[in-house]
Amino acid sequence: MKKTILIIATLVVSVFAVQAQDMTLEKILESHFEAIGQEKLNDVKSITMTGKQMMQGMEFPFKVIIKRPDKLRVEATVQGNVMVQAYNGEEGWMVAPWLGTTDPQDVNEEQAKGFKDQSDMDGKLYNWKDKGYTVELIGTEDMEGTDVYKIKLTEKPEKEGEEGDVTFYFIDSDSFVFLKTSTKKNVQGNEVEIDNFSSNYKQVNGIAFAFSSETKMGGNTMTQMVIEEIKFDEEIDDKIFDRPEKKEDAKKDGE
Repeated sequence: MKKTILIIATLVVSVFAVQAQDMTLEKILESHFEAIGQEKLNDVKSITMTGKQMMQGMEFPFKVIIKRPDKLRVEATVQGNVMVQAYNGEEGWMVAPWLGTTDPQDVNEEQAKGFKDQSDMDGKLYNWKDKGYTVELIGTEDMEGTDVYKIKLTEKPEKEGEEGDVTFYFIDSDSFVFLKTSTKKNVQGNEVEIDNFSSNYKQVNGIAFAFSSETKMGGNTMTQMVIEEIKFDEEIDDKIFDRPEKKEDAKKDGE
């Protein structure tokens, strides 16, 4: 009986290995974009997502607005205070009440880059050549019993002499959606690896979204997110992405 099970398992692995050899990077990405409805996503001008986030024992509502081209606004209400992160296509800013003020604050280069990455509605893999990235198919892996394709994307370094950020994508060999992304970033000279797990995919107007996600750093869960509603192409004023005046500056202008 054990020999039979071993033979069956070996055959399954062998069949997948043969199929994997036939799958090129181009074919995998083509299947991925077809699976998520990229063609329909191309026609979407804005996405508004609302849901809840769990972090450090707290649960709070969030709202994410992404608008083409390259605009992002994230709002979260924590203990009655509203946190804002935004990018208008040129600069990023944030409102961080825990700093003791509700005035807009500058963000560092790493944060600004993170906002910019999130503002890309299509993701890094779509039109990766035009974006100046390098992409390669690493191979196949078993991810907790699921066969996945592992793809490596390398960005151009921000500064000369540094290495560009690296992201690994783990794509389900059957459904061709992301199950996990693993990003290596240089933060203040130290390499940090962040894993994001995606699940509970649902179709919204023919476009696939992961309604549940979990972010881990060093194997420890940092945050969990659950999307409750997604809306397309709402009327959104571009001004919400621009950095507002500080209250003191606005007061002076009104005097």
